[in-house]
Amino acid sequence: MEEQRAPGIAKIATQYGLIQGVLSFLLFLVVTMTGLKQNWVSSVIGIVLLVVLMVLAHRAFKKTHEGIMTYGQGVGSGTLLSVVASVLTSVLLYIYVNFINTGYPAAALQIQQAALEQRGLSGAQLDQALVVTRIMLTPTGIVVTSLISSVIVGFIVALIVSIFTRDSDPRAVI
Repeated sequence: MEEQRAPGIAKIATQYGLIQGVLSFLLFLVVTMTGLKQNWVSSVIGIVLLVVLMVLAHRAFKKTHEGIMTYGQGVGSGTLLSVVASVLTSVLLYIYVNFINTGYPAAALQIQQAALEQRGLSGAQLDQALVVTRIMLTPTGIVVTSLISSVIVGFIVALIVSIFTRDSDPRAVI
C-alpha cells in the first residue's frame, strides 16, 4: 500500500490565497457599491481577513505535518498566500475597472481631487498631484499599485503571524 503524502505549503497557501483574493475583491465591491470611500476601516477589515486566513492556512499545514511548522515555513506560506490573493484580486480589479465599471477610474480621480482641494492644494500643486494620480488611476495603474501594496502588506503580516503560529519540532537538535 502506498503512503499518502501530506499536502505541501504551496497547495495550502494557494487554496487560502484564492479565498483571500475573492474576499478582498468582494470587500472592494461592497465599499465601491455602497459609495463608501476606501478608508482605514476597510483597510483594517482587509488585514483582519488576511490574518484570519493566514492563521487558518498555518493551522491546516500543521494539522497535516505532525503539528510542526517552522518560522520560515510560516513566512513562506503566508507570503505565497498573499501573492496568490494579490494576483487574483488584481485580475478581478482589472476586469471590473476595464470592462464592467469603466467610469470607476474617473470617479476615483474626482474623489481624490476633492480630497486634495480640501487639504488646501490648488493651482500648480494640485495639477502636479493630479498628474501622478491620473497615472495611478488607470486600469493598469490600479492593478500594479494593488498588486505591489498587497504583496508588501502580506509579507509583513506573514512575518508577524508566523511568530505566533510557528511550532518547531521538539526532536530537533539545536
